[in-house]
Formats: sequence, structure tokens, C-alpha cells
Amino acid sequence: MTLTHRIHVLLWIVAQSLLACHAQAADASKSFAQVWRITGSVSATAVEPTLTRGLRAGDTVYVGEQLQAAANGEAVLRMEDGGYLAVRPGAQFRVEDFAADKSATDRLSVHLVQGGLRFITGWVAKLNPKGYRVRTPSATIGVRGTDHETYFLTDPLAQAWSQRAGTYDKVTSGQTYLETPDGSVDIAPGQVGFVRAPPVAKTRALITLLLPVVLDKVPEFFVPGQFDGELDQLSPAVASEAVSVATAAGVGAQPAAGPLVAAPAQPVPARLTDGRCNAQAVAQTWLAQLDGAMARRNAPGVLALFAADVEIRAVVADGSGGTRTVSLGRDEFAAGAVAALKNLSDYSQRRLSVAGMVQAVDPCETVSVTSLVLEQGTQSGKPYRFETVEEYRLVEVKGQWLATKALTRQP
Repeated sequence: MTLTHRIHVLLWIVAQSLLACHAQAADASKSFAQVWRITGSVSATAVEPTLTRGLRAGDTVYVGEQLQAAANGEAVLRMEDGGYLAVRPGAQFRVEDFAADKSATDRLSVHLVQGGLRFITGWVAKLNPKGYRVRTPSATIGVRGTDHETYFLTDPLAQAWSQRAGTYDKVTSGQTYLETPDGSVDIAPGQVGFVRAPPVAKTRALITLLLPVVLDKVPEFFVPGQFDGELDQLSPAVASEAVSVATAAGVGAQPAAGPLVAAPAQPVPARLTDGRCNAQAVAQTWLAQLDGAMARRNAPGVLALFAADVEIRAVVADGSGGTRTVSLGRDEFAAGAVAALKNLSDYSQRRLSVAGMVQAVDPCETVSVTSLVLEQGTQSGKPYRFETVEEYRLVEVKGQWLATKALTRQP
């Protein structure tokens, strides 16, 4: 490379850096919303330069700013696309991207760090529903024109409220969907979707039980905000305005769930005729019971195969090419199992390999199981297919084999 060529390359790099800085500055000056209602302390922090200001009624909130509500703070923002965003006490979020030009490229991206936000969507969700995203540390929420409320409970919040940590989304009208890299679930009016934290890349029996789910009831922390009465009255008018701006927008039909496909179970004797431990038979028999309960969507039948003190781990992708390990107790696993099996259909699986090994020769009381599994099904209307490795430690308790440890990972 000649010196002249190097200079040209250097100038090009500098120019690109200047353009990037200019773009960031332009976004920072782009209006996202105005403060319509506020009580208590709510602040906004700009990134470049770092500057925090207390918000008052009539103030402008800009793209790129991070908002933080104190424990006594609430606010309602009127967004530039005619929608409204209610900030719950203790909420923290950042406006990542926003454009409201009444075009097909309009978009909204909000990153919710903790706490709750209520969205009454404006025309962006109608013109470009794929461009509307609410992100949390464990999931992404998409919409099809709606009034919905999203919470992300960190571990401290979850402990304080006696709930599971993760993402919750409650729909008042319209429809949303909770999405992770491994699955999604549609949420209808009156329903609450849930994805545990941190994000989980699931695996076969265990992966199916840990996919995003719709909860049986609305958690108690979903309570109306101080200004929700006004928002309830505004919601129909906001929806009408959004439709008038985006008359060409439509909502796609959801796929219908098919009939349940049962997986056959073929139990075999657990011990050989000479009394020696037949670890392979123990493994096959226990897995057949698990597969049969899964195929029948029998949550109690699944849970009955796991010891009260079972340790369940999932090795998951972390989104950066690496992995992390997520641990579950039996109670948390049980709650997820009931919700997941309720929304499961078209389930089938094929075990590509099963290996059982004796861990205690005399007596035959502990067996390790390793199985490579290919499974597929429909979870809340969304098809999925996984190839995973499952590992179990089985212990014989009063004549019944129970799993005391379980590990799931993708090969």
C-alpha cells in the first residue's frame, strides 16, 4: 500500500467517524414525546454529553435519552405518532430509535431495563408493525396495534413482589407477541405473557417447558397508574387516529393449532433376570414415561418424575457466540411446565440415542442417562424444532425412579 493510498484510507475512516457522530447528534435532537402528565420525580439522562434533568409537564423527551422514575414517580408521555406511554414508579428505560414521518419506514424501539411501561400505540404500530419493538433483557415484544403493559422484573424486584424474574406483557386491547431467539407466544386481550430471565435457549422436554408462555392469571403487581383513568378514555380515539393514518395497514391471520400427536411409550423391565442392574432399561423406561406425559400434555405426570430437590440446568446461548448456564428449582420448573403444556400441540419427538450407565453397582440405585433428541411441535400457535442433548441422574426412591439432576444443552 502506497503512502498516498494510506492517507486516502485514513481520511475515509475519519470522514465515516464524523458522519457517525453527526448522525448520533441528529438523533439526540429528535423529539420522541412530550410530558403530558407527571407526578413525583422522573428524570431524563442524555448520552452525549451526559446530562440529567428533572422532567416537568410540557418538556420534550428526545431519542437516545434514558428515563428513570423514582419510587414515587409517574409520568405519561404523548409520543409524536399520537400514542401514549405511561411510566410506572421505579421504571427505567431508554428510547433507542424512533421515526414518525407517516411512512412505511416509521419505527419505534424502546429498551426497558426494569419496572413497567404502559403503551397505547400510535400510527407507527399500524404503518410498520415489524418496526415496533419493546426490548427487555430476556425478550422482545412486538405488536399489531394495541394497548399493552410491559414489566421487566429484576431479581430484587421479583423477590420483593414474590414473583419470578423476567418479562411480563399484559394486553388490554389488540394483540402482542413475546419473542426470544428460541420461540414466541401470542398474547390476546386479558392475557399476560411471560419469559423468564435470563434468556433461555431451550432443549427437548425441558426446552419445551421453558418456552415463552401465557400465564393462567394476571400477576398482582399489574395495578392501574394514577393517570390510567384518563388513558382508558383516550385509548379508543388514539386507535381511531392510528387507523386513519395507516388505512393500508392490516393484521395477518394467526396459524391454527393442529391436533396433538402422541409419542409412543414402550416400557421395558428395569432389572435383568439375574438381579443385575439394567441401566439401559432404566433409562429407556424413565424416558418413555417422560415422553408419554409430554405427548399427553400431562403436567402432573411430568413433575412426578422429578424429585422435590431436583437441580435443573440449561446451557443457553448468550447472543454473543458464547453460552451461560441457567439453574431452576422444582417449583419454578413446575410453574413453567403447567403453562407451557397448556399451550402445546402438534407435539412429536424422536430420540436419536439413549445411553444408561450404572453409578452405584450394588445396589442398583443411581443411573445416569444421556439422550440425543429431535423434537418438534406448536407452542401457542408457533411451530418449533430442536435437536438437543439431555442428561439426567436417576435415583430409585421406594421403587420409583426420580430425576435428582437434569441438564439440557444444544450439541
